Amino acid sequence: MRKLLVVLGIISVVSLLGALAGSGLSLPGTSSGRPSAPGTGLILTPAAYQSPSHPAASPTLALTATPTPIAASQLVTAHTPLILLNPSSARPGSTIGVTGSGFDPGSTVDITLKRQKDDTGKPLGFVQADKSGSFGGFNLTLPSDYVSGPFIVVAHQHNGSNEATATGTVAANSPQVTFGTQVGKPGDIIAFSLKGFAPDEAVKVYFNSLSAPAIETVHTDDSGNLRQDSLTVPFGAVGNNAFIFVGQKSQSPVTVGFLMLNLYPTLSVNTYAARADSTLTFSGKGFGPNERVLIHLNSVQSPPVAVVTADGTGAFKNAAPFTIPFELKGKNTFIAIGEQSQAPSTVSIDVLPYTPLAETSTYGGRPGTTVTFYGTGWARDEVVHVYVAQTPQSQGQMVSCFLSDDHGNFGAAGSYTVESSLQPGQITFTLIGSKSQVPATAKMQIMAPDSNVPLAPAPTPKPFQCPYDSHPPSQAQTLPTPTPVPAPPEAPAAVTPTSP
Repeated sequence: MRKLLVVLGIISVVSLLGALAGSGLSLPGTSSGRPSAPGTGLILTPAAYQSPSHPAASPTLALTATPTPIAASQLVTAHTPLILLNPSSARPGSTIGVTGSGFDPGSTVDITLKRQKDDTGKPLGFVQADKSGSFGGFNLTLPSDYVSGPFIVVAHQHNGSNEATATGTVAANSPQVTFGTQVGKPGDIIAFSLKGFAPDEAVKVYFNSLSAPAIETVHTDDSGNLRQDSLTVPFGAVGNNAFIFVGQKSQSPVTVGFLMLNLYPTLSVNTYAARADSTLTFSGKGFGPNERVLIHLNSVQSPPVAVVTADGTGAFKNAAPFTIPFELKGKNTFIAIGEQSQAPSTVSIDVLPYTPLAETSTYGGRPGTTVTFYGTGWARDEVVHVYVAQTPQSQGQMVSCFLSDDHGNFGAAGSYTVESSLQPGQITFTLIGSKSQVPATAKMQIMAPDSNVPLAPAPTPKPFQCPYDSHPPSQAQTLPTPTPVPAPPEAPAAVTPTSP
């Protein structure tokens, strides 16, 4: 009997709980006390029964939510074409994916991009639907002239009426900068255009850093665009650099990467082989625009021997005249370095030795004969000293000196009287230029004196003093100059002594 009563009690509790669940009321102790959502039911799952000797466990309530039914009027029952954009909001130049469904299986679908519904639109291509009428994998690039507002993508079944549209949005505040090229070197002219900036605003152009002064300022039109302008690539490190465009109203920065190439300048001279005292001029190209070019001789540690300013293209021609000093011998190298670009270039020249020639006005004579000297190939305007009796150990005795002309020549220059004390035979004159320092020799024959002509006693010779050694050659006009003679005379014929 007791068991029967327990079973009847449980059945009564279950019936009561079912009635409460149908009324939408919550059970005390089984929820937070908030009303249940409309349309939800409660399902009671009783715990397993125990034997009378073991008290039954508390019943367990399992709450299961059932969705609210949707009205039939809210359902889309027609199977219409559909396209989706991924993403639906993008900046100009971005790639947007287009997927579609609901078209005829295997049909061809034309894709068109429009700014407005009534536009003709721009055909982008076509895609073929699969056997389920769907397609995917079609990508479009949002044109750069789409700077703001919505855009419409239309998918129209070719030779059919099925059509679907999707509307996207151009992301706002997306200025664009387009370069003609993003690779170059200092001094190159780069064309660029701007889109999407604020109307009628000044746009400053910086190179690598906003803390440095702007290299250029341009202005947009009333639509916030700049059709075309150009800038000159400034000096910068070789490698990756950046131009930064900042609108002064919109404060919209746009960074454009730029790869800086190395400069490879060339240096040349007007002659590659010349003697000392010749004048060189320098030409170059490939340096930085309007930069100073320092030209060193043989070492960059030495002070520059010339400084040239390149033009806007990094070139110069026949600049910085340089007179080759007499100290230079053999091969020498000029090193040109751009002051800002630090780009180097070299050119070598050969300093040729002087090869002077000299001869006397006569090839023979008796004591008392006065001879002068002729010569070519000497340094211009240099003092030529004449010595006799030169030996390997001694320079000899100076007997005359004179100046070469501005072409390094001389004629009937200096004078020397054959002394009566000289014995018949050959006498050698050694001529040495004060600048060229290259000796040349001239020889003449001393003949025996005429036995029928008495000779006057030979005076004691005085040491010769060259006037040019105490007066600079620039003062030569104050000194007596020899009278030029057209050409040296022929060698005299042999002299036959006459009988008394």
